[in-house]
Amino acid sequence: MNDEIKYITFDEVMIVYQKTIEKSGGGLEGILDQGKIESIIDFIQNDDYYPDFVSKLNYLVFRFCSGHCFQDGNKRIALTLGVYFLHKNNHYWAACQFMKRLEAIIYHIAASHIDQELSFRIMECIVACLDFDEELKIDIAHAMEKGSILEFEEGGENE
Repeated sequence: MNDEIKYITFDEVMIVYQKTIEKSGGGLEGILDQGKIESIIDFIQNDDYYPDFVSKLNYLVFRFCSGHCFQDGNKRIALTLGVYFLHKNNHYWAACQFMKRLEAIIYHIAASHIDQELSFRIMECIVACLDFDEELKIDIAHAMEKGSILEFEEGGENE
């Protein structure tokens, strides 16, 4: 496999966003902060901050999930962009596993129950195609205990 990372462009983000919203439906459609989107896709290319593929993937997913770049669909776009970034970089099996394994976790990233460090540990396992070890499972469970889905939905947070 070629070690050169293939990055996502702004245009690709917008195509993935449009297709995700078309397929999954949603409320309000549109960009809230184009500058934030551009900043995220530029920032992951900085090897000083994100020196490896896993840290770049983690930042991409974490920031799109928690950054509220779009009117609606922020968690869905974070998941879809994560899969797209994995696939674009020939991590095909990890891309298959990513959606399934992150679907329940992504809400807790958006609700700030899972921080970037724990998210990184999760991404490491997914990219390496490894099962979560017992310590990681316990840490995820403890993070998920911090809030319920009902609390999040009642808080009016955008998906």
